[in-house]
Parts: sequence; C-alpha cells; structure tokens
Amino acid sequence: QGLPDQPDAGQQQPVTLTLKLGTQEYDYPAFTTDASGYFTAPVGGLEPGTYTWRVWGPKFLGNQGTAGLAGDDITSVEMGLMLSGDSDSNNMVGIRDFEILRESFGRAIGEQGYDARAEFTGDNRVNLADFLLQRENFGRAGE
Repeated sequence: QGLPDQPDAGQQQPVTLTLKLGTQEYDYPAFTTDASGYFTAPVGGLEPGTYTWRVWGPKFLGNQGTAGLAGDDITSVEMGLMLSGDSDSNNMVGIRDFEILRESFGRAIGEQGYDARAEFTGDNRVNLADFLLQRENFGRAGE
C-alpha cells in the first residue's frame, strides 16, 4: 500500500514467509520482492497439504491465508495487499509509529533526522502522503 504502481523498483521490498502444517512450521529467511511485488520460495520438498501462510515486511502489516501444496516445485499464491504504517515493526499501527513519523516529517533521505521507517511511498521523503497512509491504518494489527 502506498508504493508506486507495478512494475517499479519501489515495489522491491523485504518480506518474510512462514508456512505451517499442523505443528510443523517453516520459517523462511527474508526475501526481496521483485519490481512487481512477487517473490519465490522453494516448496518442492514440503509434505503435500493445506498450509497456513504468513507474510510480513518491515513497515507493513502482516497478511495470512492458506495454500494447498501438492508437492510441486512451483505453486502460485496471492498474498494480498500489505497495509502501510508500521514504523516500529511490531505488526501494529499505533502511537509509537506516529511518533517516529512526526520526528522525521518534512525530511528527505540524506537530511539530518530522516528516518526511512516513516517513509511508505517510495519517494524517500516523509510527508503528508506517508502520514495519510499511517492514519488510514491507525489501530490495525497484522495477522
């Protein structure tokens, strides 16, 4: 949410993936999405079944869903729009997130006081667009 339309280099964001089947949990290391917001995780060696997945990235709220894996090397799964505003990476948009944005408001990359955690639009500036995204998601928590 808030990033430039796909495809765009601004869509390249770090994300983590967790897959869970019963009591088995598979935590993947961080991936970086491509210019269209996609990433690839190896699933060919996993037991077939219906997995619960969770995807999360810094500054964005986590998403969750289910995916059926049948032992194929490649399975496409839509993981949805990740909502912006989580400056402190705790999977919630709250007061501390607004404080981080406030401390960096009006600043751009390279300027003293700029904090990239408060920048959600990919323009390397903390401004009204970032504030509006954070305000829209205030009080929300990710999966």
